[in-house]
Amino acid sequence: MAVTSNRRSMLRFTAAAAAGTLFAGCAAPQQGAPKPQQPAGSGTPAAQLPAGTKFKEAPMLADLVKAGKLPPVEQRVPSSPRVIKPNESVGQFGGVWHRAYSGLSDYVGPGKLMEAYLIKWDAPNPNTLGLANNVLDSWQANADTTEYTFHLRPGTKWSDGTEVTTEDVQFWYQDYMLMPEIIPTPNFTIRQHVGDDWKIAQLQVVDKNTWKVTYAAPNPLLPILMAKSGGGLVAGPAFLAPSKYLKQFHPKYTDVNQLNQLATSKNLPGWQALWGTAGDQRGPIPFWFINPDLPVLHAWKTTVPAPGDPHVMERNPYFWQVDTEGNQLPYIDRVEHAFYQNSEVLNLWVAQGKIDEQGRGMSAASYTFYKENEAKGKYKVYRWRSASTETYFPNQNTDDASLKALFAVPEFRQALNVAINRDEINKLIYNELGRPRQASPVQGSPEFDADFVTKWTEYKPDLANQLLDGMGLKRGADGIRRYPDGRPIEWVVQHTSLPGSPANDQHEFVRRYWEAIGLRVTFTYIERTTYNVNDQNGDMQMGYWGFDRLSVIKADPGRWTGTIQDGPWAPRWGNWYAGAPYKKEEPPADHPIRQIWKLWDQTQQTADEATRNALFKQLLDIHKQAPYVIGVVGELVAPYIVTSNFKNFGDGFIADDTLRDDGLIKPEQFYFQK
Repeated sequence: MAVTSNRRSMLRFTAAAAAGTLFAGCAAPQQGAPKPQQPAGSGTPAAQLPAGTKFKEAPMLADLVKAGKLPPVEQRVPSSPRVIKPNESVGQFGGVWHRAYSGLSDYVGPGKLMEAYLIKWDAPNPNTLGLANNVLDSWQANADTTEYTFHLRPGTKWSDGTEVTTEDVQFWYQDYMLMPEIIPTPNFTIRQHVGDDWKIAQLQVVDKNTWKVTYAAPNPLLPILMAKSGGGLVAGPAFLAPSKYLKQFHPKYTDVNQLNQLATSKNLPGWQALWGTAGDQRGPIPFWFINPDLPVLHAWKTTVPAPGDPHVMERNPYFWQVDTEGNQLPYIDRVEHAFYQNSEVLNLWVAQGKIDEQGRGMSAASYTFYKENEAKGKYKVYRWRSASTETYFPNQNTDDASLKALFAVPEFRQALNVAINRDEINKLIYNELGRPRQASPVQGSPEFDADFVTKWTEYKPDLANQLLDGMGLKRGADGIRRYPDGRPIEWVVQHTSLPGSPANDQHEFVRRYWEAIGLRVTFTYIERTTYNVNDQNGDMQMGYWGFDRLSVIKADPGRWTGTIQDGPWAPRWGNWYAGAPYKKEEPPADHPIRQIWKLWDQTQQTADEATRNALFKQLLDIHKQAPYVIGVVGELVAPYIVTSNFKNFGDGFIADDTLRDDGLIKPEQFYFQK
């Protein structure tokens, strides 16, 4: 039976159909067992406009129309816009939304507020999750999901007023995604690992608003993969790029000497760097965060680029969404992100009432502080739940051969795990607002496994010492264990935890726990951009990051396959498998990671849901039996600061990168009550 979606109703291809069951139980962690899960296909219908509804717009845009600087709203909104039902009430236009960011590497925070994906998650309440057409008007898949047909909303326009058509689709496919000088390796939207080879999907343009994509093997998870990762330019949709603008910077359409001259003027080595480095899509041309001239489909577009203080985004006059009364969204005129360098400054701004709504950068460890200052700052603390675990990642591919050999031994990783007093960390650092746990699926996830949560997490320092003694790792006079050649066993953990953050306190606790069993560890702070480069290439001994994406895991299993490098347990192997343009190594023929990859390939290409779920469980069980990472505390309360007159926010939702954090509940319909 073919899968079909249209704008008349919520996608029946919900997270339930894609992941095996509907994600439920997203409330605060102390609530207990998840609520009963919804049946596949449940969900609320998409909102509709009453017949005869006339479009309305923000006063600032109406003034531009009157001045002849902007077409009427009827000419700016598509004939079938996405209709958003406000969470609480139809909003009021206007206002400046004040937030904070930590610099160029912190683009994800602003980006999640307005990601323009073809398909997006839809969460009408904390316990219901589905998919909704977003940029798309509708889509269909054939019975075995080897062919998808996508339909644009007719009349959709880029932020510069240029119409979005399949010319943009053709450019994205042929001149961007299949241009190795720009994108060395195409992404998941058109690339499949079939058998022992990678296959590229074929594109067919049908008409101005319709295109088909044909895959070499079934691709049933494509909709949830796109809802999580988009697949296009950063924060943009797969299969679409503003071709009219970008052709000015492409050697197929513009003289390459001119492009090289432009690159030189920006202190870049060549025209390719205008587009980014090694396919990261964050060059000065295609990256919305630093290029105000780039046409976008976002609710707001950059007017003051990063690293501006503040970074500023203003409403997109051609945005293609309206509310149930025909008001063109977004309600809020402008979003400003002020720059901060440490957690103390951010907390001070919260207490001073300088943050209107934000969860990014807020910590469960500061929850009491936030609550104590609610009245002073004129805000309310909302409690979401994090689908993440604070985690340390021993690098199986580190250049230190001796350390690499230790990290490869399950007993050594087990010793690192049981040496940590997670209850103490949860109590003293996180005020018991989390759960001591292993990095594993969270409650409510289709893959939740209570036994996995506690795997090697009980505090047993005596057992840790026994395991290390059993490996022949004897202590020296200073109490530090030695390699057979007499060198002390020591390593460096690289992290991006800002000064004053609870994570820094956690690092000190962990350092002491590991030193108590004879292991010397140094924790080193590095800026996130440097961290990214180091972990992409496997140039670190151990990394610290949140093991997130623990809700709808099939939408992004990269933590488990080793292909998300910021959790560097096997970055070079992951690069080899994915064909990533960084340092890579082929894993041993008998290493379990090969079975992990095989199971993921089979999961993606299995149409039968029950078989697909069983295959994916086998993949997770490999990690469960001998964890490659050291999870500490997870499912923390994720506090959101929301000022008193900020409306249409919601409480009790899941905070997870997979679900796009506060982007899950449609920030375009947030508003300030006057």
